[in-house]
Amino acid sequence: MIKLIIALLFPIIVFSQQTKIVYPGYTSYYNVATKIPDSVIWMCKQHIKVATREPGFHSTGGRPNLSKDYAHSGYDIGHNSDASDMNGNKIDEYNSFDFCNTFPQLPNLNRKTWLALENRCRQIAPCKVKVSWKGIKLYIGIDRVAVPQYCIKEIWYGKTYEKYMMPNEDSVNKHNFDYYKIK
Repeated sequence: MIKLIIALLFPIIVFSQQTKIVYPGYTSYYNVATKIPDSVIWMCKQHIKVATREPGFHSTGGRPNLSKDYAHSGYDIGHNSDASDMNGNKIDEYNSFDFCNTFPQLPNLNRKTWLALENRCRQIAPCKVKVSWKGIKLYIGIDRVAVPQYCIKEIWYGKTYEKYMMPNEDSVNKHNFDYYKIK
């Protein structure tokens, strides 16, 4: 009976730790407990680049600045709604560097395979994009930032739906992003 009560209460506890953060360019469902968003949703649109890349990441809304947690961890501060999708104006570009839009990714995932999928989204734009994760691999830093075991990207365009699930491992770049498409 106690296990049943705990099982019924657990989703409520996890959900209550989620904060919806709405920026003009994206919506983040930030999880206070894990220090990363459960998901981030935005519309990837074709645009002309107006804003230059921000010099660094920041936190707003009283959330902790996690720069020190990532320092020397071996993990990149991986954008969810990527800066290149947000550089059509300076406000969206700035907001894309908020920690409520990031989670730890190993360099080969962030800079290679995930980047290739980001570029694919811009090629098929306009499209709706949702980034999320599955499983916690470990925690980094004094704030205990959760490191996703898998990074997930879902894309909707026209009548097409695509879903990709990539392991947060440096070996991920042994395959093209298409390899990680869920059929």
